[in-house]
Amino acid sequence: MKIKLSLSILFTSISLSLSSFATDFSAVEQLINETKAVTNLPSGTAIAVVKDNEIIYQGYFGYADIANEKKVDANTSFYIASITKPYFALSMLLKEAQGQLSEKSDLQTLFPTSKFSGFDASKVTVKQLLSHTMGIDNKHLVMATAYTGLHDKKVRQYLVDKSYLNEEFPLGTFDYSNVGYNILSVWSDKADKKPWQDMLKKTVLTPLQTTHSSAYISDTNNDTWQLAKPYSIFNGKDKPLYLQKQDNTMHAAGGMISSAKDMANFLMVQLNQGKLNGKQVFPSSVIAKSQQKIAEVDSSYGDFKRKGYAWGWYIGPYMNETMYHHFGGYAGTHSHLSFMPEKGLGVVILNNEDMLSSKLTAAVAKSIYAKLLNKPEAIAEAQAMATAVQKNVAQLPEHIKKRKAKMAQRKWQLSLAKSAYQGIYQHPEFGQVNINHNDLDQLVVSWGQTHAIATAFTKPETMRVELIPNSGEIIAFQLEEKKVIGFTYNKAKFDKRIN
Repeated sequence: MKIKLSLSILFTSISLSLSSFATDFSAVEQLINETKAVTNLPSGTAIAVVKDNEIIYQGYFGYADIANEKKVDANTSFYIASITKPYFALSMLLKEAQGQLSEKSDLQTLFPTSKFSGFDASKVTVKQLLSHTMGIDNKHLVMATAYTGLHDKKVRQYLVDKSYLNEEFPLGTFDYSNVGYNILSVWSDKADKKPWQDMLKKTVLTPLQTTHSSAYISDTNNDTWQLAKPYSIFNGKDKPLYLQKQDNTMHAAGGMISSAKDMANFLMVQLNQGKLNGKQVFPSSVIAKSQQKIAEVDSSYGDFKRKGYAWGWYIGPYMNETMYHHFGGYAGTHSHLSFMPEKGLGVVILNNEDMLSSKLTAAVAKSIYAKLLNKPEAIAEAQAMATAVQKNVAQLPEHIKKRKAKMAQRKWQLSLAKSAYQGIYQHPEFGQVNINHNDLDQLVVSWGQTHAIATAFTKPETMRVELIPNSGEIIAFQLEEKKVIGFTYNKAKFDKRIN
């Protein structure tokens, strides 16, 4: 279906004021509408703004499903990626409050039968796992749980056991990753004798009175639940990205879907010491602890400075106020969750587009906070940020055209016929990769739930793949006596299976 873009039809918003604090957000809406119109991509955006214990604004723009013209509304769920972390961290702190776990519990105690190699597992604590200071890494576990889906209970335990020393970031040093959360979810599955997703629902999502939040994508497989499809400006106007989340790629570091309204409830318990609608749904002591800084950080994400990390929250100054935040990014999505405890303010911004939405979201967040904090100079800055996005978008078609032309001009550097490279390739931790040679003389790479048609690259015996949309990686083949024996991908060596 061809979509005709119209500000008055597509980029509408539904706003709801519930408080005497109600503020005019028409300038924010105009910023969003103008930017979306320039992009010519009617992907969706959902916003909720919280003041103290009330939602003071909700805004819904664009489509959850462009081809079928299904608009974003209050019940639309978005994949929120890494914003799952503060939810899961809270569930672990609740376990601690109930005496099931301690922040001082160490990795070896959690997995008493595991034989870890290369580091002292008795020195790696729950606190360090949740604050990204554990000094270990595990790319195999991350890839399996976030992308390929090549895992089950037994495999996950095997991969945990294969954790290794992070030589670049030793114990006590902050290095953001999914690893610590993934490891703790494996422990939780075993300790509770049920999936961490069920534990999260019982301990966190149900008390939050959520109606469109889940750690299972399959929960959206009914007519009453609308899940926003993933889009990218580099992928065309109404075609969703192929890589979409399944239950086996929903993980504790990035495995939730939620609506803006549901996430506003999460902000309200953060701003009200565990209370929601006047009821104490979480112990105030647990919420207070979840906001304690436990790691030193010195980084930034655009305008958002990061000076510390709490239990699933970055902490830093923003407009001269202390802000807690976490963002989420994945193919076809970008999400924002932030709050200022001293001002009683919080903002949710969800998008089902990945390449432009981070910059648009930064402008929207600045515009909202500037309005609430009465900072006219920041409002002007937000508009300038949006104008810059709009200007860059105008140049995108030519950029994309040149990029595609450059890639099309590359000549294949394979020394053998393409059919010689097809086969099954194995890695003991990463699993199995299939490379097939089709009738169109293409090499098709499949790795669990990811797949791509390979294109030429500039070095001998290499090819380029986008298993993760908009993220090109190189496969470098190894040959011996004019036979393909394996390949290397991101420093991991896969051996070709010999029939």
